[in-house]
Amino acid sequence: MTEQRLELTPSEARVARLAAAGLHNADIARELQVSRRMIERYLTNAYRKLDISGRHALPPDIGAK
Repeated sequence: MTEQRLELTPSEARVARLAAAGLHNADIARELQVSRRMIERYLTNAYRKLDISGRHALPPDIGAK
């Protein structure tokens, strides 16, 4: 069975990049003008796709092209 790496959406990548930079969910939500719940959803999806357990495991260059 081949393992397929799931790509982050642009929104997930942007939120993950801000979280990796040390911003809190409320700060990210305020900056992007969305709800904290939406930020939680983006991060949860990103963690699942990256197979990590939390923001402490986000690579510092997440979302870099």
